[in-house]
This record gives sequence, structure tokens and C-alpha cells, in this order.
Amino acid sequence: MVLVAIVGIDGLMKLVTLIRLWFTTGWGAVPLLKHIDTEKYEAVCVSPRNYFLMTPLLPPVSVGTVETRTVIESIRSLIEPRVKYVEAHCVSVDPKAKVISCNTDGEQPVSRGDDVKTILIPSRRAGGSSSRIIKDSGESIHSFFLNIYLARVRPSFDMKYDILVVSVGSENNTFNTPGIEEHAHFLKEVLDARRIRSAISDAFESAMTPTQTPAKRKRLLHFVVVGGGPTGVEFAAELADLVREDLQIYFPRLVANDVKIALIEALDHILSMRDKQISDYTERHFHRENIDVLMNTFVKEVKQHEVVVQLKGSDELKSIPCSVVVWATGIKPRALTNKLREIIGFDIQSNRMGLTYRSIFTLLFEEADTERRGTLDLQQFRALVERKLQNFHKYLLLEIISKSIEKAFEEADKDKSGTLTLAELHSALGKADTKIRALPATAQVASQEGSFVADLLNQLKDTQSNNYEQKNLKSFRYKHMGSLAYVGGDEAVVDFTGSKPILDMFNLKPLSGRSAAYLWKSFYLTEMFTGRTKTLLAFDWVRTQFFGRDISRY
Repeated sequence: MVLVAIVGIDGLMKLVTLIRLWFTTGWGAVPLLKHIDTEKYEAVCVSPRNYFLMTPLLPPVSVGTVETRTVIESIRSLIEPRVKYVEAHCVSVDPKAKVISCNTDGEQPVSRGDDVKTILIPSRRAGGSSSRIIKDSGESIHSFFLNIYLARVRPSFDMKYDILVVSVGSENNTFNTPGIEEHAHFLKEVLDARRIRSAISDAFESAMTPTQTPAKRKRLLHFVVVGGGPTGVEFAAELADLVREDLQIYFPRLVANDVKIALIEALDHILSMRDKQISDYTERHFHRENIDVLMNTFVKEVKQHEVVVQLKGSDELKSIPCSVVVWATGIKPRALTNKLREIIGFDIQSNRMGLTYRSIFTLLFEEADTERRGTLDLQQFRALVERKLQNFHKYLLLEIISKSIEKAFEEADKDKSGTLTLAELHSALGKADTKIRALPATAQVASQEGSFVADLLNQLKDTQSNNYEQKNLKSFRYKHMGSLAYVGGDEAVVDFTGSKPILDMFNLKPLSGRSAAYLWKSFYLTEMFTGRTKTLLAFDWVRTQFFGRDISRY
């Protein structure tokens, strides 16, 4: 989770990046810091996690196809010496005073980027191989990180800023489903992947205990993945590869008789955001890979040894015995985002998935109010909408209003005075803003946004002014490069829908199979930030191909 601020200290402009402790990725901040003009800004990166994480490769990390060190890169090696790095944790922002607070309110200052709460606080699950912190190694892990925590307490501090850019990311959404926090695994951080890898190994070793009953063995070796999006699909695929290519060698009877993988999806298709050909191909492929796909199925509760589900259109609850549950269903805003929304005001910041700026509405109002009356009549409102539609990509909300200008004006004119005040204009535009579909919360989007913000800041001559309209700066335009997903068995799917015009020009169809897998590997190999991680990733794939995955638990 990333927070970027430009702070004035001793007359200098200083760029400060603050990353909160939990679920940190840095897809928006790292491109920003790599492109920011350090001749213009003195840059300082402040973060409790001192590495960048290649989050799309967490599924292969969770089964040992790719090693942990391959998907992380030191922040210092990425941004220094251009940008100075300091370990700290932002917990609050005061937009009025333009101050950020770090390491206060009793927040944990441990800087590994993992969920410290789950390390320092013992798991609430008693017994069973599905425990988040594996029983025979959990105590030593707990003691080790507790000692680190006690030795690394740091003082709190405040820091002023002049310009604040918020890019805090998101966290896992449990939809208030009982038992998720206690009994399910997430897949958003390195610690999550390590925990899952250990739990899989523990499940097989526990199933080999001579006194285990057949029913307990089947439960121990039943793995449930909740969520049919890219993360859930790729983890299920990687787990199936692990079972077929490696565990089959060491546990042949267990694999033949007891192992079962289930993917639960609430909709009627997995990968529902992709082309339907992609969804259909993946479902057929999973059937061949012996992955049970349970569609139109809702998870009602997760217990220590079972998942309670309900089929769409049915009132009957069904229990699925299992040992490992991976929750990959969706995301929600972080606490800091909600706190900022509350400070700004929910009447102004009505969009739950992002932050908007009241100054935009103020600038539009002042531009339209040519007579300086403090109100807009229908003619001025119409002129504003029609004029701004020439740059419709900047004002999508005005494009929505343009379909019925008179109706929008009438609905906003609450007192029926025939004119709109600033508050009434904000109400009309805010209502249209809620109808705009947000960009997908993906690494591809965040990376482009980070580069765009850096370029925007580099173009600013007067950093004290927020009137970007008069500076004739280009607005952000997302360029979709296509979407990929690994589906197991050295096969992948690639969807070019909505990608760059040059790809649309050739009318490229969705790809699937081994050729798509080569494209998938090529893409992630080129996306790795440094030569070190590119080399490690290539060697991991070669090692897995020739020597298999390491199935030991450590």
C-alpha cells in the first residue's frame, strides 16, 4: 500500500513515499519513483516494507514452482541513489494541515510487509493441519519474529507535505463471511504464499500418519479455492501441477485415492471478466486436470475442518470437509482510504473505490459562471457540458449528463430556482460520477497510473497551483495490453479484448494452450524489474522442469 507526498523542508521540495504495513505491493509507487525528476524534487521513499513484490507470481510461489527471492526486489536497488529510502509506517493523514503521521497509535512497526498481527497473535485454530501457523513450526516462528519486533521499535514522527498523491491499494474482502480470518488463507503477500506452501506439505505429511482413518485422509487432502478470478484459477492450476508432477512421485496412493481440488465460484462462469471462449476453455481444461469447478455456489461459512456452501436458488446448506481453504474472491478499500473519505466528507467523496477532488467541481463552476453571480442557469450549464465534451475522455461524467442535460439540471435544482449553486452542481456531477465504472484494480493499471503521475509532476512549473486544466496537461488514458492467466499443464489463456488499437487492427482472437503459456512466460519474464529477478525466474522454471519442486517444509 503506497502513499506518495511532496514535502517542503528547508525550502526544498522533497518527495516522500509512505507504504503502510499490510498487503504492500507498490505497483503504483515504484514506476512513479523510477520516473520522477529528481533534479526537480529531492525524493525520499518512506516504507515499512523494503522490497517490491511481483504479486502476479504468488500462485507459483505458493507451491514451489518459483522461489520467494525471485519475486521480491529491494526497494533500495530499484530507486537509490536517486531516491533515499527510510523505513517507516504511515497511519494517518491530515489534509487540512498537510501532515502525515508515521508509526503512531500503537501500530506495529515491523517492516517485513507481512501481516504482523498473524505472527504475533497465535492462531485461534486449535489443532488440525490447516492451521495458518503450522503447529510444529509455528511456535518457533512466533518467538523469532516477536524477538525481532521487540528489538525494532521505532519512534513516531509527523511530516509536512505540499502535494499528496494517494495510491494505497486494497485488502482482501471477506464479505463478512464467518470464519475467513480464522480458517482461510489469503494470497496477497509473500507470507501468505509461504503459509500455503507449508500447509500443503503439512496436509500430506499428516495424511501419511499410520493411524489416520480414510475419512480424515480425504479431508486432509481436500483443497478448496474460493474465487474464480485470475488469482483463484492460477492457484488451483499450480496446485494441480504440484500434485501431478511432484507429489504423485512421493505419495502415489494418496494422489490416486484421496487428493481432491475444488474451485468455488459464485457466478455461472470462472474468469467471467474475460472473453467467454476463455471461460469455456478453462472450465473444460480444469475438468481434464481433475479440478472440480463448483459454479453458482456461495460460501456461507468457513470452519476449521469444513466449508459450508449454498447453491444458487437453494435454501439447503452443504458441508465440504477440507484442510486448506484459499480465499481469493475480491478486494475492498483500506482503512486509510476510508479515513480519508471520512475527512473529505462522504457527501463529496461518494466513490468508495477511489478519491476524487472537489477542486475539479469548483474549477468547472467558476469557468461556467461567466457573469460571476455564484449560480449557473440552464444555458450556462448546457454550454459547460457541450464545451467540455470536446475533451470527453477528461470528463466522462459530463458525457453521461449530456444524454439528458435538461433532466440533469432539473434534478440538481432542488429549490426550483432555475439556477444551480456550487453545491447543486457538485450533486449533479457526483451522481453521474457514481455511474462511471472504475478501472480494474490490477498491476497493469497501477503501473501506468504511477508513470502518468510522475510525468504530470515533472511537467509542473508551479507546484503550488492545482489548476491542471489551465496547464494544458494530458489526462490519464489507460492502455489495456491484454490479460493472461495460467491454467495448468503448461497451458495458459490470453485475452486481447480491449487491448491496443494495433492489436485490434489485426482482430486477434483469444489464445489458449501451450502457445499461450509461452506468451505468458515471456510476458512475466520481461515484466520483472531487474536482470537479477529475470535470471532467477528463468532458472526457477528450468529447475522445476528438470528437478521438480522442493516439497520440504521449512
